[in-house]
Amino acid sequence: MIHNRAERVANALRHIDGLLARGDMRGAEALSRQLAAENPLSAPAQFMLGIAIQSQGRFEQAEPHFARAVTLDGRNVSYLLNCGLCLLSMGRVPEAATFYGKARSVAPSNVEAIWRNGSFLARIGHMEEALAAFSRALERAPEGARHAIRLEVLDCLLSLGRVDEARAQIERFIAATPQHARYLCLLASIGRHDAASDMFGRVARELARPGLSPVDRSDLMVRRGVMLQQSGRYDEAFASFTEAKRLLPAPPVTAAIAREVEARIAAFDRERLERLSALHGRSGYQPVFVVGLPRSGTTLAAQIISAHSRAGNAGELETMTYCAARLAQGRPLSDIEAALASLGAKGVAEIAAVYESAMRFVVQGKDLAVDKMPLNFRFIGEAAILFPRARIVNCTRHPADTFISALQTEMNAAHSYSYDPAGYAAYHREYRRLMAHWDQVLPGRVFHLSYEALVSDPGPAIAALLDYLGLPMEEACLHPERNAGAVTTFSRLQVRSGINAASVARWKPYERHLRPILDSI
Repeated sequence: MIHNRAERVANALRHIDGLLARGDMRGAEALSRQLAAENPLSAPAQFMLGIAIQSQGRFEQAEPHFARAVTLDGRNVSYLLNCGLCLLSMGRVPEAATFYGKARSVAPSNVEAIWRNGSFLARIGHMEEALAAFSRALERAPEGARHAIRLEVLDCLLSLGRVDEARAQIERFIAATPQHARYLCLLASIGRHDAASDMFGRVARELARPGLSPVDRSDLMVRRGVMLQQSGRYDEAFASFTEAKRLLPAPPVTAAIAREVEARIAAFDRERLERLSALHGRSGYQPVFVVGLPRSGTTLAAQIISAHSRAGNAGELETMTYCAARLAQGRPLSDIEAALASLGAKGVAEIAAVYESAMRFVVQGKDLAVDKMPLNFRFIGEAAILFPRARIVNCTRHPADTFISALQTEMNAAHSYSYDPAGYAAYHREYRRLMAHWDQVLPGRVFHLSYEALVSDPGPAIAALLDYLGLPMEEACLHPERNAGAVTTFSRLQVRSGINAASVARWKPYERHLRPILDSI
């Protein structure tokens, strides 16, 4: 009987795995739920249910199943690592660190445990420690796993500004593996290459190779577009960029953001924010939120602030997204007061503590932690309730420049609004509408940092920014390129070049393609 049950569970797990491989996430979840209900003491069943739910982006619902699997089998490295990854995906960094630590403790020589611990360290910006972990993992990893680990090594080196070392390693990796696409994309992003360069030919040859994944082909076409742009062949460049984006899944997001903005404007009026902040606010902690649309100068702003001796950069964590969801308790935003009342003062304080502990874990020994998740512009209402002393820096830039910069960057499907001018114009309009609302209901709380003003005359702009943050001017803030901290965003190479106006008005050669954006200003 026991043998038959174990065999049935194993067969069901293989079936679920097949559904996941085919992309049938809902089918996998339904079968996993049935399996877990029939076998409540089966750790593999709980784990697979967590995987099925997590694969749909529902991390908070997946986490109890991973935790249950760990309770049933606390020495399984995969269970521990996936629980850590789930927690990290919600920005619950200290909790995630515990599970990564347990995985290392349970299996100190396990390649996956060493490797994934490096991934965790890199995700929170601890790059030197991550590189050491990746080096240990590569010593033991089978050949099939080395490609993925090497890519993480290169990301670390580029994030630290060690460009020459990264370039040398890329060339060495290219010579050692037939999987060239990812390496070529990274190599092409280093330095300036035009359509007459050897790099252009290398990318073209790789694009001609059969069997490329849509993501690899898309990223190579983006790199090709950048090189065409360097040669002044702007129409060809734009065609390469837009063709690249058409290869990617593009879930519609503009209708959803319009509905969300409408709900937030209705839910967070001035009187309600003042009342809820007075009731629940955690006045002892002062985070700095740097927000805006991606490619609007958020990385530069964060590097300027974190160059100050009293500030540190926490990077782009999902912690505020998680806290906002926890505050809402699954209710519509119109019921935010009832949701907070159901949590009670203790419950709200616990959510605030989750945020604070994550920031303090990543940024240690500093007065201010910079949360540089651009799309936190959506959650300024929740941030104001939890942290009445929070500072919000909104980075603005000409929307056509921001769009062109996003278009020639390997943005994933979460940013599908940036794949075409009409979609971007609609999304940018909703962003402006919500920021105008925050200005109205939180007067004086948001500092608007113009990218164009910053790069044209850095001194006064930086002095005003630091004054808003309550920080005295320091020379280091004028030279963010010297900031030794890791830069994990797409702007990691640009910010190492110092503050300059080279990227202002980059949209003009593309003007005829950008009518929807220009007409929306």
